[in-house]
Amino acid sequence: MFTLIWRMLTLLCFTWLVGCASVDPSTLPEKATSTHLGYQQNSPLAKYFEFDKHPDPSLTGFLPLDQGEDALLARLALIESAQSSLDLQYYIYRNDETSQLLTWRLYEAAERGVRVRLLLDDMQDRGDDKLAALNAHPNIEIRLFNPHHYRSARIIAMASDFQRLNRRMHNKSFTADSVASIVGGRNIGNEYFSFESNVEFGDFDVLLYGKAVEQTAEQFDLYWNSLYAIPMEWIVENAERPNDSAIEQEVAKRKLGEKFSEGQYDFTELDLYEQLVAGDLDMYWGEGVVWYDLPDKVATQQSQLVDNLSELLADIDSSIVLISPYFVPTESGTTALVEAAQRGIDVTVVTNSLASNDVFAVHGWYAKYREALVKGGVELWETKASADLESKWSVTGSSRSSLHAKMIFIDGNTLFVGSMNWDPRSAYLNTEMAVVI
Repeated sequence: MFTLIWRMLTLLCFTWLVGCASVDPSTLPEKATSTHLGYQQNSPLAKYFEFDKHPDPSLTGFLPLDQGEDALLARLALIESAQSSLDLQYYIYRNDETSQLLTWRLYEAAERGVRVRLLLDDMQDRGDDKLAALNAHPNIEIRLFNPHHYRSARIIAMASDFQRLNRRMHNKSFTADSVASIVGGRNIGNEYFSFESNVEFGDFDVLLYGKAVEQTAEQFDLYWNSLYAIPMEWIVENAERPNDSAIEQEVAKRKLGEKFSEGQYDFTELDLYEQLVAGDLDMYWGEGVVWYDLPDKVATQQSQLVDNLSELLADIDSSIVLISPYFVPTESGTTALVEAAQRGIDVTVVTNSLASNDVFAVHGWYAKYREALVKGGVELWETKASADLESKWSVTGSSRSSLHAKMIFIDGNTLFVGSMNWDPRSAYLNTEMAVVI
């Protein structure tokens, strides 16, 4: 009982500490540190990607994942091929069919000896007991970023400490054996993978191989070992891992194996699956670098990613295509885009319409800038809620579509893709990351 009280007091102390400009780590219990294991030369992933290896080791190979089913399949392929380590970092990780499928595969990977590290932002309530049970597996570690201090009363927690809890980790990364990574806009959930959801997100990830993978792994380590990443065992003590029988019963109950092996959701019918099996996955190659905010942005509001992006945008020569689901340019941003257009730069913006926006308030903040943008020469496009998406899985379970991809394409040769929206929240409150190729 005394230990539990101490843990609760520790979390309350953490609540006050992280809101301060200066934090003394010695006031918190000691936390185990860990780092990525480096490029696993003997991993099946390494052997596979070497079929398409570029002669210039400084380059990054990338494969666009614009279809939800391919994005899910790519993640499953990384999990099932991993031999040593899996590091996942997400803002949203739901409890639906695709999330359960990935969790099941992660558990199976841990069972065969793979170290699994799962870093989740704590804005979403996922159920502490379930996470703690998964965390109890000797090969699985779970940490929550910037957690709520009242676990069963999140509204009270938010009201009592809004300034801290309004700042979230929005980064999204997935790395296997330090060989391959996935970076982009997708969270984990049905709507991100084109699977039986009322809304289907048009989203975008890139599968990475090469130099940018190590940078993605280093980014994960920085967040994992930061002051703001709290081990699950600090929140729920003495949890017991589920036994194999309980796992098998749960998988059978939810029919996870059948749902993704027959009918319209049969993986073997996807082009990416055939390319993986045939060893014929043609990647694109270019100079790649991963940019990211530091974890303490939640306290400082200083964005390294915004600084880097500002330098990139300052060198635009002829064109920019900006895709952002939540587009709030502000007065200064509107002025900058209009000035660029009037200098002869082709400026195109793609964002959500009111009908396709899943955060309706954002549309109101954006709409007041539309007239100035269009009159200023910016080509502005809005996504229709009834847009047809080309998908072998179809959109049969979805009543509407919504844009969720976050990308910038500059001068026809530079791609910026990641978690960052073009709005003040991404700029000042959330931590973000992106790969630039």
